[in-house]
Amino acid sequence: MLEISLPSSIEYLPLVDTLCQAFCNWAGVSDEVANDISMAVIEAATNAIVHGNRADRSRKMRAIFSKKPDEIIIKIMDEGEGFDPSGIPSPVDEGNLLKESGRGIYIMRQVMDKVDFEFVPGKGTTARLHKRISRSRKRILCIDYGEKRLGLAMSDELGITAQPFGKLEPESRKHAIEQIEEIVAANEVGQIVVGLPLTLLGSSGEAASSVMTFARQLGRQLRMPVVTWDERLSTKQGEEVLKRGGVRRKRRKQVVDSIAAAIVLQSYLDARGRK
Repeated sequence: MLEISLPSSIEYLPLVDTLCQAFCNWAGVSDEVANDISMAVIEAATNAIVHGNRADRSRKMRAIFSKKPDEIIIKIMDEGEGFDPSGIPSPVDEGNLLKESGRGIYIMRQVMDKVDFEFVPGKGTTARLHKRISRSRKRILCIDYGEKRLGLAMSDELGITAQPFGKLEPESRKHAIEQIEEIVAANEVGQIVVGLPLTLLGSSGEAASSVMTFARQLGRQLRMPVVTWDERLSTKQGEEVLKRGGVRRKRRKQVVDSIAAAIVLQSYLDARGRK
């Protein structure tokens, strides 16, 4: 969930749009759906600032973004006198085509799946915007990043289980991204998880900083959601799994990175499933 509270001024609308796009990117929705949501949010925020709070900077415009398994819900709230949207005439009726009023609500209802309002006289109005999102059937790729080797793991299409997917030994970071791009295209990958090497106390260091830089570059190059996930002890756990399975030391070195990536990915999938 993401919540913001801003003074009632239209100068903050670009910030609202940026935060909305960032939330949609985190939620993994398509660009088309993200644009619909952003359009509705800007219309609702404009109404809250201009009509609800009368551009009074002492009054706040609040927005709450939340993601359900199949739906994104955004609440836009003002601190104005409240109004009944049912009393606003439709802007597409012949007699209202030249009028400005009602267009924002009309646009919201066209691009969102459901729009409702809660208004209390003297206590403001809350607009609730609902957008259905389809469950992704695309796989999730996990990367256990190293300067010399990258361990890989892949989820099933339902995003329930993780399996080792080999390793890469690229010549450079640029080469690594090119190889990953080929894997993404060949396996219908819709999201990437990169293991984040935090310390045992949960803080980040030089290694974590390098991984976050790689994740940002990967996201920009592939134009898809890339998230980082705590990988503490995953390599050690991978080695223990291989030892218990009777895998010889030489073979363990060849596959441990991929096993570690699978452990990280399974942790991510399990946590996502609990939401």
